[in-house]
Amino acid sequence: MGRITKKGSTTSMQSGEKIGSPTKLRHRKPIDNGSNTAAKGDYEDEEDDGQRKGAGIVPQEDTKKKWRNWRQRTTFTFLMIAGFFTVIALGPLSTMLMVLCLQVLIYREVISLSSVPKKERDLPWSRAMNAYFLICLEYYLYGENMHRALKRHPWLEAHLQPFFAHHRFISFSLYLIGFVWFVSTLRKGYYRFQMGQFAWTHMALGLVVVQSQYMIENIFEGIFWFFLPIALVIVNDIFAYVFGFFFGRHQLIELSPKKTWEGYIGGGVTTMMFGFVFTAMLSDWPFMYCPPPNLHMTAFSNVTCEKNPVFVPQEYRVPAALSAALSVVLKRHIATVTIRPVQFHSLAISAFASLIAPFGGFFASGVKRAFNIKDFGNSIPGHGGVTDRFDCQFIMAVFSHSYYSSFIKVSTVTVGGLFSSFLSLNSEKQMELYHSIQEYLQSTGSAVSEAASAAAGAA
Repeated sequence: MGRITKKGSTTSMQSGEKIGSPTKLRHRKPIDNGSNTAAKGDYEDEEDDGQRKGAGIVPQEDTKKKWRNWRQRTTFTFLMIAGFFTVIALGPLSTMLMVLCLQVLIYREVISLSSVPKKERDLPWSRAMNAYFLICLEYYLYGENMHRALKRHPWLEAHLQPFFAHHRFISFSLYLIGFVWFVSTLRKGYYRFQMGQFAWTHMALGLVVVQSQYMIENIFEGIFWFFLPIALVIVNDIFAYVFGFFFGRHQLIELSPKKTWEGYIGGGVTTMMFGFVFTAMLSDWPFMYCPPPNLHMTAFSNVTCEKNPVFVPQEYRVPAALSAALSVVLKRHIATVTIRPVQFHSLAISAFASLIAPFGGFFASGVKRAFNIKDFGNSIPGHGGVTDRFDCQFIMAVFSHSYYSSFIKVSTVTVGGLFSSFLSLNSEKQMELYHSIQEYLQSTGSAVSEAASAAAGAA
């Protein structure tokens, strides 16, 4: 406790804090000194007479600083968008590698929040264990995806079948090694700290790596289902910032003081319109809607597939009242319109990107408030760390995959999938299946006609 002395009507402490009348309080906030974490004592007093907070008015900042941040943020936003489009155009393999890099960078930023260098010097294996658990989870998740990708390469899958057959057991065994390693390093006097680090590591793995893995799942369903949700979140973020920058007056949530209702609503409406139009543009591009036939496919590859019915245009009858109103405005009668069903689905996905996904960012803001930091890092000028830019994308990836699986996905049987099932049979069952298929083809005449065609071709 500091030494307390009385002076006039104010009680002062040795630390310099003052307690005045209850009608006017003085709050302390960290000074933005260019670093992520405010140093001890780097605080400035901020008056709050109850009017600003009660009215939900957004605090004003210096005009020159505001426009400087605007220019810097806008420049790096366009650079990131250009890089994102380039990676997408290079195909699913480069996109998967990008997601892997993002997982590692974001995991590193989140783990560093709980870092206590003084204690970690006495526990030299703590950082190594964080990396080990990440490697174990990445091996498990990407091993599952690699198995799916190699179904399109049957003979390579056949050679790796023993690993795929026992993949989950191998993954769990690797995790058990890490668990035993952790328990064996517990030291007296550090139990609480080590248990906290263990829990924080697993929370980061779940919130960052597992959720972002759904981006990979979306890639295998078609680049469209990876690209559209991310694009919607980016558009919502940009226009929420633009509307908030120019028109923002009323604070949306206390966790993020600069988020405004004007930005939230303006960004939402813009995202819905963008999603409806942009979906129609992407629906004519096979590179987008076709599941990748291989990992080295690019935007310039000649890709063909059977269209999912949601991408096929359909005619819809316009209600009589709306048709009459459009006739007055457009000076021509409109009885039907041609719309792809996926455009209606895009409205639902856009609504989630506008209304719910931002709360992933608010959650990240809560984490930053808890650790008293301004940003998760400073790797992206004008934006902060990688986590600051992708905090909304995790929950968006999970939703889009769940929505696609529930309302859009069409169950199909592929040759690769059948061959994978064939490899899981023993030799006796494989021969039985082979003879059954042979007998069926001979009974229907397919095998005979193909043999005759082959003989004629050879002649």
